[in-house]
Amino acid sequence: MERLILTLLVAAAGGLAGHYLKIPAGAMIGAMASVAVYNIFTNQAYMPKNFALVLQILAGTLIGTRMTKETLLGLKDMWVPAIIIVFGVVIINFSIGFLMTKFSGLDLATSLFASAPGGITEMTLASTDLGADTAKVGILQFLRLISVITLLPVLLRFVLMHINTFK
Repeated sequence: MERLILTLLVAAAGGLAGHYLKIPAGAMIGAMASVAVYNIFTNQAYMPKNFALVLQILAGTLIGTRMTKETLLGLKDMWVPAIIIVFGVVIINFSIGFLMTKFSGLDLATSLFASAPGGITEMTLASTDLGADTAKVGILQFLRLISVITLLPVLLRFVLMHINTFK
């Protein structure tokens, strides 16, 4: 019990630090990094295996509370983009996942969850049910997020600047 409490305190300190430093997904990244460092140096971090179920329920609750009647009604005008996004994302995700498995040595479940364009928390939690390596999923999701946040605005600015010149 003492190991669990200490692990949660380390996670809370790291999570709060990440949040207040305004790191993207800072609460999760800070908690993950601080517990990883703690565990690397002490080998004492502990979390019960069945706690993932509790976290999945809480994540589902958080997502569910964001859904409103207006959200649902707004979908009637977006069904074509929704279909395009769903099929495009699934095709890209599976393509990248299979390539990662082939060239990296990662198992397929880890590769698919690590390359999925979802939230770090959601993908990492969902990956536990299919036997993926959640630590690798979390790290690769973090790298994906940071890359998108830093590169996408620059690339979009470049593309939009050049598209406007062709008009």
